[in-house]
Amino acid sequence: MRFIDKKTLIFDLDETLIHCNESTLIPYDVKLPIKFPGGETIEVVHLFKTETNQCPLQAGINIRPYAIEILKEMSALFEIIVFTASHSCYANVVLDYLDPKKQYIHHRLFRENCVQTPEGVYVKDLRIFANRDLNDLILVDNAAYSFGNQIQNGIPIIPYYNNKEDMELKSLMPYLRVLAESKDLTEVIRQTFKLEQYTQYDSADAVLEKVVLGV
Repeated sequence: MRFIDKKTLIFDLDETLIHCNESTLIPYDVKLPIKFPGGETIEVVHLFKTETNQCPLQAGINIRPYAIEILKEMSALFEIIVFTASHSCYANVVLDYLDPKKQYIHHRLFRENCVQTPEGVYVKDLRIFANRDLNDLILVDNAAYSFGNQIQNGIPIIPYYNNKEDMELKSLMPYLRVLAESKDLTEVIRQTFKLEQYTQYDSADAVLEKVVLGV
């Protein structure tokens, strides 16, 4: 399915739409069964975003407030894609819970679609969307390095863990409505976040001095 007349809104999964706990002793919203390729079924697991996945840990899922609402509302304005650095056997179960009728999330991309750096970090290079104009792509992600190759397309968001008072996604919706109607959304994002300025500094301390202290 392609949306010729709509821009593409891409969401990260972990710590953006949901958080997966590493233990069921931690309060959670829902437990889901994960079936591995070998046929084994266990309680929902957190497959870490590194190459060294050891024995999976039982865990529960915390759903970020307004996660389902933002997917539902924005699907009327955008083509919606979830792009995660997690494995599909885990992510698909979570996404099926968020969108059981597959009404809102139009496409899903996983770890194998990322670019791995020499340091083992998984980056979401938006050039993978060869049949879409980069100026029509938005990536909402709690990890800014994820959109490091196309910083002008990225919307950073505070990581989510378990704060039931979190309002990040609700607050983001009016801004996304503006982007849906913008001719050049990358310019709007550039003017809003000015992320390219952070690439001019050699350390986090230098950025802090500039942004907070105005030095």
